[in-house]
Amino acid sequence: MQFQEISESLDISRLPTFVNNFFREKFDESIRIFDQLYRKNKRWIVTYSGGKDSTALVVLSLYMKTLHPDIDLNITYSDTMMEIPQMSMVAYSFLKAIEDRYPAKVRIVYPEVEDTYWVRMIGRGYPPPGPRFRWCTPKIKIKPSRKLHADNGLFITGLRMGESQQRDIRLKSSCLNGGANECGSDVWVNQSGIDVAAPIIHWTAEEVWYFLMMPGRKAIPETQLVVDLYGNTAMRFGCWMCTVVMKDKTMMALTKSGDEKVQKLLEFREWIVEESKKPENRYFRKDGRKGRLKKDYRKGILDRVQHLQNTIGISLISSEEIRECLELLASSKYEEYAR
Repeated sequence: MQFQEISESLDISRLPTFVNNFFREKFDESIRIFDQLYRKNKRWIVTYSGGKDSTALVVLSLYMKTLHPDIDLNITYSDTMMEIPQMSMVAYSFLKAIEDRYPAKVRIVYPEVEDTYWVRMIGRGYPPPGPRFRWCTPKIKIKPSRKLHADNGLFITGLRMGESQQRDIRLKSSCLNGGANECGSDVWVNQSGIDVAAPIIHWTAEEVWYFLMMPGRKAIPETQLVVDLYGNTAMRFGCWMCTVVMKDKTMMALTKSGDEKVQKLLEFREWIVEESKKPENRYFRKDGRKGRLKKDYRKGILDRVQHLQNTIGISLISSEEIRECLELLASSKYEEYAR
């Protein structure tokens, strides 16, 4: 993509001049929030997921950097190592462009090998994540980024109300009802014991899209990467093995476009979901409830994921993860029930 096609003369400091009147109030509100954050702490850790909301957050943060050059701006991407391949490629391309062209530090963090998806599932027998046992997000996404909290930085997130009913309930519980310190005007949200700022919490999805496609794209042409990928649809950034959602519309849309590699990933995920339900593949707790995945079944998952990796030519599991899984499978650990 030639970003120069938009214009090389555009400057991110001109961002407010690109904002239409209908969006001015929301935009100004977010800028006021950012100003409050600047007065509180000049070291910012902006969490980036690759999605539309966090992309808008990065644009706003870079604009604030032009107003306050002394902001120590760190844009952090937590790579779960399970991201949908197309989404991961766009996220890395966007981050590379930001790092090369703008005054921000890009930081990419990964889960420790003992916390990765495959080591937890294959090595330790965790069943596929679900609404009642969503072990994946805290271990492979939140925990790695939380290590940066020791840097005494201020976490800033692209969380919004209105994304889903369940998320709204969590946000209202952690912020609107005073669950987070200094929650004030809904600026703060409590996540896993850490207060994070949410400057665009009241933006709607339509407003995010307007911001990216108009003022955001004019100020920072690289936002076009995300716009082109989404195509203004309900696609989500996330893990290709996500079993929390009932139907992965993003993966299904990619398969309908003829992507055979994604089709194989989707088939593999469905195989794990169905096989994990079978009693013969599970240990049982003392109270009769299903527990960990049985060792033989976990060995089968390891064989299949390596075969799939070789078949489609996409890195799915690292050699370090394979070694860790084999060590755990060779031990007597995790053979009874889930703990």
